[in-house]
Order: sequence, then C-alpha cells, then structure tokens
Amino acid sequence: MSYTYQVKNEIIKKAGYTLKGKIAELRGILDAKNAIFPDHIELKLESIELANRVYKILKEISQLKLNVKYSTSKNFGEHNIYIIGILNQKGFKDFLKLLDDYRGKNIQEDEEKIAGFVRGLFLSTGYIKSPEKEYALDFFIDNEEIADELYEILVGLGKKVSKTKKRNKNLVYLRNSEDIMDILVINGSIKEFYKYEETTMMKDLKNKTIREMNWEVANETKTLNTGIRQIKQINYIGAKMGINNLTPVLEEVAFLRLQNPESSLQELAEMIGISKSGIRNRFRRIEEIYNQLLEENGEQPKE
Repeated sequence: MSYTYQVKNEIIKKAGYTLKGKIAELRGILDAKNAIFPDHIELKLESIELANRVYKILKEISQLKLNVKYSTSKNFGEHNIYIIGILNQKGFKDFLKLLDDYRGKNIQEDEEKIAGFVRGLFLSTGYIKSPEKEYALDFFIDNEEIADELYEILVGLGKKVSKTKKRNKNLVYLRNSEDIMDILVINGSIKEFYKYEETTMMKDLKNKTIREMNWEVANETKTLNTGIRQIKQINYIGAKMGINNLTPVLEEVAFLRLQNPESSLQELAEMIGISKSGIRNRFRRIEEIYNQLLEENGEQPKE
C-alpha cells in the first residue's frame, strides 16, 4: 500500500464534510480531470474508492441520472478505469451553474470552499511521498487553468509552492514539510498529519545529530592537522637553528606543542595561562621563522 493511498483513504473514509465542502471538492475533481463539457460530463478515474465518493456526492446534491461503467486500460499495466457520465437532461444546466458558484472569487474568499477544492484536487491528481523518504507533495493536473488557480490559492495561503510542466501535465508542487503538513490538515487527513509530524521531528533530530557529529569530527581533524603542521615547522627549526635559540616565549610554546600534538590552541593556551589569540600569535611567529629558514636554504614548503 503506497503512502499516497493511505492518506487518500483516510480522507475518503472520513465523515463530517459540509455540503459546501463536498460541492467544492466535486468541482475540483471534475475541472482537474477536464470532465465538464457543454452538453455532458464524463469523469474517468482509476480509483474505485474515489469513484464511489464522487457518485455519492452527485446523488446527494442533484437529481440527475448518472451513468456508471468501467473499462480496462493496458497503459502502464492493466487496470480498470471507472467512468461516471451525466448526459444533458433536465437540471443539467442548473448543475453547471451550481459548479460556477464555486469558481473565482466565490471560492477564494471562503475557507470551506478552498479546503474542499484543494481536497478534490488532491484526491484526483495528488501524490505525496512518505516523509521517511522525502518531503514532496505533487498535483498532476490536466487543466492548466485549474493548475494556475491552485497555485494562486496556495500562494494566498502563504505556502512555498512551485509550478511547472512534467510528462505533458501541469505540476503544482510543495517541498516544505510544514507546508505539506498544512495541506494534510486542510484535506482532513489528521491521523496521517500526526504521523507525518512525528516522522519529520525524528528525521530533523537525526539530521541535527549527524550534523553535530560531522562538525565535531571536522574540528578534531582540523585540530590534528594544525598540530601536525606546527610540529613539522618546529622540528625543521630545531634541525636548522635549534629550538633553544628561539625567544623564551616561543621556545615555551614549541616544547608545549611537541609534548601535546593533539591538543587544540585553546587547550594549549589554558596550559600556560594565556589567551587563545596570544598563543595563535606565537605560533604565527614560529611559522614566520620557519618560512624564513626555508627561503635562506632555498627550499620550498613541504606538504
């Protein structure tokens, strides 16, 4: 069972949606699938659960006669296509007029209609990845105008949403976990919202721990590399002129480093009671002497 199916199944099984929300949902499904024609409606769906839901909503809000049938498609593997048809009949124009009341500003200024519309688009065109894999919510919409409408609605809700074309369909998508969780709530998928939130929190905690570990390893590596470089310079100075010929303060930190090859500058500074910047300056002077000796002997710095 896919994660998308789990989320959609919870939405479809949930009771308590208002009539206004159901009509907005139905309008979203029909428009997203380009199912509305001047003299008839023909809606094709691959999900029998969604087809049953659409059928029940239609029976609830109208007295229209419905035709229901299915065919078998062999595209991308054999599967059933469920077709709900409404022919031109008494009450058909009134039904189209009802759907028109759920378009444009009439929907954008009503939270219930927005929720129903977004829910309908998700049920008919949505795809959501498990948060364990990736934060991704996609709407693959046949109708470009509906894709634009959804995009504008989500922008108006303050979501970080993008829009493009993919596989000859209009794709509206979100990649921010908080925005995706908000859409789950809008759609009425509360159970999956809590699961998504828990998984997200665990992932973020795990990633934070990994980042902190990597930071510690990087710091330890940097400290070790610094110590190795300084010891190399001190040994060269010792071989060419003798460490005891350095000034007393430089001689002190030179021997201190030789005795503590893995210690950080902060740790070395604390050992002799000076600041970190103070000991850094002393090692900088040792490095200058090292470079001067290299130049005098016609040598290049060794890696």
